Amino acid sequence: MTSFPPPHRILYEALNDRSSRDEWRRYVNANKHRCDFEEVDAAQMNSIDDFAPWVAQWMSFTPSQAHIRIRVLVVWHAHFLTAACQQMLRRSLEQRSFRCRIWFHIEEPTLQPAIVSRCIVTKMPVYTHIPEVRGEFSTQLWDDPHAYEKGILGDEA
Repeated sequence: MTSFPPPHRILYEALNDRSSRDEWRRYVNANKHRCDFEEVDAAQMNSIDDFAPWVAQWMSFTPSQAHIRIRVLVVWHAHFLTAACQQMLRRSLEQRSFRCRIWFHIEEPTLQPAIVSRCIVTKMPVYTHIPEVRGEFSTQLWDDPHAYEKGILGDEA
């Protein structure tokens, strides 16, 4: 993922965003002298009324410094985008993607195929977390929930 200029990319990480965020931070730190970076969360801004004007404005901005030629936007949780937003993004990828690159983070594979065909898809490594159990561990709740609940309430019935 160290290519430059960065292509349009899809970061697919099932039910998580931890590995994608780490990869994004690494890429930003390695290339912040060559690119402008921006982030938007589609879980918060996902309607055509909010998202489309914001993206159009982002694409029309000039870079922050004269020597910077590429701007990269990551859309976190892009699977929340409405179909109209995805259609607008697809058109943007076709027409105005020379200097503005878009990365999509998805946890569910629900992006339109037309967007997927214009991006490099990267399946991120799965983050596994092994919980550490401290103290007493009892499975009575799962073994017999009715008896466990009666024991908590002190019911004899």
